[in-house]
This record gives sequence, C-alpha cells and structure tokens, in this order.
Amino acid sequence: MNVFSTRKILKTAWPICLGYIPLGFACGVFAQKAGLGIVETLSMCVVLYAGSGQFISIAMMMQSASALSIILTVFIVNLRHFLFSSILSEYLRGKSAWFLAAFAHETTDESFAVNLTSFERAGWTPEDAIRVNAAAHLTWTLSNAAGFFCAGLVLIDVRLAGYALTAMFIGLWSFYLSNRRLLAAGIGAGVLAVVFSLFVGYKLHIVLAAVLTSALFAFSGACGRERRYD
Repeated sequence: MNVFSTRKILKTAWPICLGYIPLGFACGVFAQKAGLGIVETLSMCVVLYAGSGQFISIAMMMQSASALSIILTVFIVNLRHFLFSSILSEYLRGKSAWFLAAFAHETTDESFAVNLTSFERAGWTPEDAIRVNAAAHLTWTLSNAAGFFCAGLVLIDVRLAGYALTAMFIGLWSFYLSNRRLLAAGIGAGVLAVVFSLFVGYKLHIVLAAVLTSALFAFSGACGRERRYD
C-alpha cells in the first residue's frame, strides 16, 4: 500500500477512530468496574466488536442476567448489521468467502456509513473499505484496553458514553446534510425513535424507527421515479 493509499484510508477513517477513542475508553472502564478481566474485555472487542452490544452485555452481566438473555438481546439489537452487509454486498462481488466474512465481522454503524459514501464515489475499492474497518477495529480495541488499565486512575461517568455516541453519529450524518431526502429521513427517524422509546425497550426503538423511516422514504422515492417514467 503506497503513501497515497495510506493517506486516503486515514482521511476516511479518522472520524470513526476519533469517536471510538472516548467510547472505547468508557467501555473499558465499564468492563473493569463490572469485574471483567483484561482477557474477557479484549475478547469482547475482537469477537463481538459492537459498541452498543458490549455496553449492553456488560450492563446485563452486572444485573446477573442469564447468558441466553444476553445473547438474544445483543442479537436483536444488532440485527441491523444484516441490512448493512446486504447493502454493501453489491460492491464486494467476486471477493472470496474469507474476505466477505472478515468484512462483515468488522462492519459497524460508523464504518458502514463511511464506506457506503465512499463506494458511491469513484476510486474506492473493497480493499480500501476493509482497511478502514481494520483501522476502526484496532482503535476500538486499544481504547478499550486503555480504559481498562486506567479505570482505577480516573473518575469517569460511563453514562457520558451515550452523549459521545450521539455526537459521533451526528458527525457521520453531516455527510448527508446536502441531500434533502436524507436530511428529512434522519430527522424523521430521530423523532420516531424518541416516540418509540416511550414504550419499546431493549434499544429496539432505534432499530424500529430506522427501518420504518428508511422503508417509507425508499417507497416514496420508488413511487416518485415511477411517476416520472410514466
């Protein structure tokens, strides 16, 4: 990989990495406070690799939840990753099964948004995308480790992670502010998520709001195209 490619990857990945540093640090602190060891903490980063999933898992462990309930909850919360992988699959045709498995494992909300935007432009390759994923994954893992080892040295309220996560998503959403439909979809999903949060638990209000709003705007867009063709 030449210098130009390296700069391109870093330029694309830095918003994700910058957001992952405080979130990963808080997650590492949270894990240490919950009684997990460094091996368990890093294993979650490598195997699970899902910010919301890790926070939820640790919180449920602290509440003595069963392994089955933790697995089912994380599975439901992260169902959106199936959607992410299916959308990006059209840009990964011809790649080996190992490449696709690695890419799917390292796809997160943030890397999906960044890679999808990059794929829609010229010159972005699957290799570039998986390097962005790897950079984000490495940043998340190292940040978790730093938070774990510094848990006894700093006083941090892990609830601040929610604000950091929100700020990071707003930053990623800013890439789409020039598109009126995507802007409206984002605002609509946010409002709907707040409404659903009043009676839908386990963070499912976010998934439900995102899916319904996306489906609505996709359907309206398809109907608009059909009317233009007619």
